[in-house]
Amino acid sequence: MKISVVVPVYNAERYLKKCIHSVIRQEYSDWELLLIDDGSTDGSGGIMEAAAKKDNRIIAVHQENVGPGSARNKGIEMATGDFVVFLDADDFLDKEYFKLLSFKMKKHDVIYIDVAQISLSGKVLEREYMSKYKNWSTDRILRAQMTGKIPWGGVRKAVRLSLLRENKIVFTAHSVGEEALYSFRVLFAANSVGFIDEKPVYFYVIHDNSQSGQKIVDPLGDVADSMKTYLLQQKLYTEYADTMNAFNLTATVIALDRIEQMYRGAEKKKAVMERMRRFQESYDDFVGMDYRSLCYKAKIFVPFLRLGISWPVLGASRLIRRKV
Repeated sequence: MKISVVVPVYNAERYLKKCIHSVIRQEYSDWELLLIDDGSTDGSGGIMEAAAKKDNRIIAVHQENVGPGSARNKGIEMATGDFVVFLDADDFLDKEYFKLLSFKMKKHDVIYIDVAQISLSGKVLEREYMSKYKNWSTDRILRAQMTGKIPWGGVRKAVRLSLLRENKIVFTAHSVGEEALYSFRVLFAANSVGFIDEKPVYFYVIHDNSQSGQKIVDPLGDVADSMKTYLLQQKLYTEYADTMNAFNLTATVIALDRIEQMYRGAEKKKAVMERMRRFQESYDDFVGMDYRSLCYKAKIFVPFLRLGISWPVLGASRLIRRKV
């Protein structure tokens, strides 16, 4: 079975060669690599073209800068494999990833992998064992991903291409969280979910320009709104309303933490009031709260935010920063 690897590329010349090489050196050889240049202004395009000339399994595509979600969608559109794997241009793969994946592809529609976050020097900072959820039901994983309790990133799972196309599943255009609705739809449509649990096979490189370091004030507010709109349109909202409440609360906690970091004085007060108003408007009083799908850090703030009290979140943010 063939694996399509989709890599959105934007000004990644510092990391791209290592990324590409990690695919070329895979022990499983039936793959294609789709490099989608999303309007890079550095030397990324040249690196892509050079790689494509050396290996006919590598395809270089160039487009105007429209964001990582759109670039991944272009890859889905072009893919000819049985499964799609997403890889970010500043990350790289273990050489056994595709071999281990090949053992699972006939049995499952979605296959989760374990991830290691590493520094530029190669030091392991954190391991994300997605495989620890392998005994959970698909519904429980889906709900925990909705709220972010389980990371939803597209790179953390391989997906059967026919499932994406038959259900018209694509990434959204959000600059952060473009994988959230994608992940929900993938799990909702999947008949079977598997895991690669032998070892972390994806290395997520943490650096100053990585998306994880972006300081957007409310990174998940619009993502939550898009999720709710989709559920309403598909007449699924009643089934997932309590989890949407949990997602909205999580998004609010994250936004308040960012506001505490980024604003001061009257500007901070205004931003807090606006975000709390948004939370109250989005919260559904007619359903409960999906506590099981909330991470512990968000759980402790539920009674305060429900009463419109923001200072515990702001205070916790200050305290954490002082300790750091």
